[in-house]
Amino acid sequence: MKALKIRWGVIGAGGIARRRSIPEVVQHAEESTIVSVMDTDGKTAQEVAQSFAIPHFTTSVTELLATYCEAVYIASPVFAHYEQCRAALQAGKHVLVEKPMAMKVEEAEEIVALAEQRGLKLGVAFMMRYNVYHQAIKNMIERGSFGTLVSARAQLTCFYPPLPGAWRQKRELGGGGALADMGCHCIDLLEWFLGEVKEVVAFTHSLVHDYEVEDSATVLLRFQNGAHGIVEAFFNIPDEASRNVLEIYGTNGATLCRRTIGQDGGGEMEVFLREGERGYDAAQVRTVDGYQRVTLEPKPLYAQEFDAMSAWIQGGEKPLIHYGVGLRNLKVVEAAYLSAAQKRFVGVAG
Repeated sequence: MKALKIRWGVIGAGGIARRRSIPEVVQHAEESTIVSVMDTDGKTAQEVAQSFAIPHFTTSVTELLATYCEAVYIASPVFAHYEQCRAALQAGKHVLVEKPMAMKVEEAEEIVALAEQRGLKLGVAFMMRYNVYHQAIKNMIERGSFGTLVSARAQLTCFYPPLPGAWRQKRELGGGGALADMGCHCIDLLEWFLGEVKEVVAFTHSLVHDYEVEDSATVLLRFQNGAHGIVEAFFNIPDEASRNVLEIYGTNGATLCRRTIGQDGGGEMEVFLREGERGYDAAQVRTVDGYQRVTLEPKPLYAQEFDAMSAWIQGGEKPLIHYGVGLRNLKVVEAAYLSAAQKRFVGVAG
């Protein structure tokens, strides 16, 4: 007999929850259902509840945690993650928190320790791991299809001008700008593909917009296995121009993707795989395009991450987005900001 769906509450019903998470779970999730939503804006909470036939809404975290939900999705501004995660865990709720999981590593470590102490499941919403093309790349890497991995690049950009009340544009509310908000996804994907980062060097600047956080960030990564990586995150490139490129290169092949990095479950992917061993070609002829287009059926990212957490809660395997992923990511992002501030290479602790 199939287990009942895990009942979820949502803290922070506006923003990404309203646009993506809630509608995808309502429409596509197989093991998850949303029973309560909370937002500090009562109108938003009521509208979301009514739009998606959710039986309960509130403006109080305490009231939401008192409902019969078994798990909580936290999609509030970053500065609130630490206290809300603690409150949810102390109330005996499993937690899926949006990235970054806290403002600093020490807070994240405390959240992880509390979850482990109470035997509760804790995940961080790096939903891009569930993109069908990213999962195909991961499978190819595990099979050794690309040979020895030597280089990778991940890019996520958008146009995000100054907006009244935008918490992502204030350092004390979001912890940073383009790097903290978007570059973290790119870093997560590259660590998933290539392994842990050993050291970073980063450049962060406000090139176009006049808010206090960076609108431009480039991070160079060196992985434990020696491979190199590049992460690009920008708040100042037109959305229509954004290709959100992902590139992975190895000794036996490569993959080039466009628009797989983002909130949608699809994109475009090409793969090149070399057949047999070949020696050095002095002519370096590149006129023949050996890349092959790969087409896969997109799947909703947010429904997948909720269901992966729900399955874990019901005794299934640890999901791709477990708390270790979020803690690790925050360490790399912190190292990148330190590098940019001090203009030096910075090692990343294990």
